[in-house]
Amino acid sequence: MREELPRVGTAGSRSARLHGEDGTKFDVGDEPDTPLALSLSQARKLFLLRWIGTVGALMIGLGGLGAGALPVVGNPFGGLPFGQLMGRMLVTSSALVLIGVGLIVIAWVLMAPMAGNQLRASSCTPRHSITRTQVWGTFFAWTLPIIATAPLFTQDIYSYIANGSIVVQGMDPYSAGPVQLLGADNDLARSVPFIWANSPSPYGPVALGIAGIISVITSDSIVAAVILHRVASILGVIAAGWAISRLAVRCRVAPSSALWLGILNPLSILHLIGGIHNESIMLGFALVGMELALRGIDKLQASTSLSMSSAWPAWLLIIGGGVLISAAGMVKVTGFTGLGFAGMALARFFAQRLNLKPYLAISSAAGILLTVLLATIAAFTVLSGIGLGWITGQGGAVSIRSWLSVSTDVGVASGFMGMMLGLGDHTEAILSVTRAVGIVVAAAFMVRMLFATFRGVMHPIGGLGVSTLVLVVLFPVVHPWYILWAIFPLAAWANRLFFRYAVIIYSAIMSFVVLPRGLGLPAGTVAQIYLTAAVSMAVLVTIGWVALRLNRGRILD
Repeated sequence: MREELPRVGTAGSRSARLHGEDGTKFDVGDEPDTPLALSLSQARKLFLLRWIGTVGALMIGLGGLGAGALPVVGNPFGGLPFGQLMGRMLVTSSALVLIGVGLIVIAWVLMAPMAGNQLRASSCTPRHSITRTQVWGTFFAWTLPIIATAPLFTQDIYSYIANGSIVVQGMDPYSAGPVQLLGADNDLARSVPFIWANSPSPYGPVALGIAGIISVITSDSIVAAVILHRVASILGVIAAGWAISRLAVRCRVAPSSALWLGILNPLSILHLIGGIHNESIMLGFALVGMELALRGIDKLQASTSLSMSSAWPAWLLIIGGGVLISAAGMVKVTGFTGLGFAGMALARFFAQRLNLKPYLAISSAAGILLTVLLATIAAFTVLSGIGLGWITGQGGAVSIRSWLSVSTDVGVASGFMGMMLGLGDHTEAILSVTRAVGIVVAAAFMVRMLFATFRGVMHPIGGLGVSTLVLVVLFPVVHPWYILWAIFPLAAWANRLFFRYAVIIYSAIMSFVVLPRGLGLPAGTVAQIYLTAAVSMAVLVTIGWVALRLNRGRILD
């Protein structure tokens, strides 16, 4: 019977194949610090693609003034240039945003070969020619045009703004929803999405502390608050990008390729920055913390003594990394997962350096980081004056049925089959089971990745990325941008082309599935928006292609 059962195998043995170490497996950039110089044709191509994406970002910024997630009461974005005009043309402004999205996606995909990702079969080893500086320049060119536009693809930002005001007024954001605390007539509360309007905040003291600071600075001005929250998102992505480039060098992956896949990803620009989701801040804290912790472990390995007096720079980096990862978890609880993988890297060092038994090494590392975690939570709680209600306040979004969640799909499909068989509608009960099973399976997989990291089968960054990917797939609620939780760390480690092809395909498709307003519209209006955008996009692409052919420059060959 044992022979008939499927073999699970060694933890991490299959996941580790996402990264190749030898010359035959190293698919993306085997010389990460020495990119090939751009030829004249490549420089022209980069210049053109950067401008295509920038024009797309300008179109998104303009269209967002009418098609974005506008506040319910008194649209302040109408006072911006072209705001009133765009606000009167929902279909046109929405199509304009989608056309801009299409231009950014096209520019990003066609930039892939320059980042070491061949789009066509080739016998040549992929090489990268774009530099980190050029990726960063492209990132700023594609993000600056959308800083002042309305929130895009979601209304969640109004929940952040309202909760910031609640914190500043000294109320407990975990005791009730914005409508109860601010009042039904409050302009901020009335713009909060229905799912969050009567629900306590699920975010930790770091996220609410940032929202509170912005509330004080802006005096609850919606436009100013949106801009500052978006600037905070950009700073979070910049911090994550800094960490990605350093982690990529650590994992022998081309930093420019990792940055292209991560921060330049259309989902990052459209949702983390355009939609102003606090995942950008979470990822910034988490990845910078991972880099600092791994640097500290490297310094410990080079130190002759592990005492705090002689190896204090190393311990300072490890503790600082733990503080930042803990802060990430106090933005969204999924940020805490990084502590486990940083801890296993430290435990592996203890086992090798001190010849400790595995359980002693793991216990020692866990004790250190648990102390850092508790101290960080206590410090942020005292400094912000915000209680611990976020620990028990999770799960407010479980009422959403997300078709991207495997556990939700299984539950909904099972409930539908039961109704077809005349067993009654037990979908909610089935969902509670399938979602719980999904979380348990994801947790079990994460434990396997933790031990794979301890044994050295998986790099800590690879283990974090792969386990987060499984968590996202099995999470009860999944939005298109949640995959970035995994893409950011995996961009620095997973160098197999098939993984990057999968990310390209997913990102390109998912960039179009959410309407700019972030709300459901009548089916006829939705069809009109997409049809208008598709026809206009086809016309623009045709004109561009003909212009290039007539110019005989063949820039994109």
